[in-house]
Amino acid sequence: MSTIEMVERYGEVRVADVVDALDRFGFHDRVLISSEIKPLYPGIRMAGFALTVNATRVQEEIPSMTPAEYERYAEEWYKNRANYDCFMKLARPGNVIVLNMAGYLDVGFWGSMVALVAKDKGVEGVVLDGGCRDTLEIQRIGFPVFCRARGRTEVIGRIELRPENVNVPVVVGGVCVNPRDVIVGDDDGVVVVPRKAASEILERAELQLALDRKAQKPYLDRMGLTL
Repeated sequence: MSTIEMVERYGEVRVADVVDALDRFGFHDRVLISSEIKPLYPGIRMAGFALTVNATRVQEEIPSMTPAEYERYAEEWYKNRANYDCFMKLARPGNVIVLNMAGYLDVGFWGSMVALVAKDKGVEGVVLDGGCRDTLEIQRIGFPVFCRARGRTEVIGRIELRPENVNVPVVVGGVCVNPRDVIVGDDDGVVVVPRKAASEILERAELQLALDRKAQKPYLDRMGLTL
């Protein structure tokens, strides 16, 4: 099965189906991303292979400077200390970007500009153990985001990104996520499927959904409803 086919098929099942399948293979709660990491807006569906990022928290006093000097300072920070390109250059269609923001919830690390770039690259969504801003614009863009908080600040003086901390194991929402694990999210939350078991879990999740739909069909037909 190709990776694109796997992503498409995972995108057709519910998080509940994936969780039920994982239970049957003995994984249970250790693959459930904390429910404190919530969908940014209703109706989200997301599935893809993890591209992982560990950010570093910085507690650095910003020197006193004029607004013009701060603009140059900020430009330098984004270029050399928090360059999103260290992970975005690796992003491909079928990826879900999984980020650990080192507990810094007020930083609006993910905003509408990077969401547009990610959507243009075919990224399936982002799971952010941290803050997201421009939230209404991201909803209008239609880019799936799961985050712990709604942050407001920039990363300047607060967060660093290092190339060596990309595509490494990260802990997000209490779960260790490895590069290329399968990430599935919807209104119920986010679950991690270990890559080595992804094919078996997918087949069982599809069976779970089919069994549920079969049981629901008489009621749906009688009420004229579709799901």
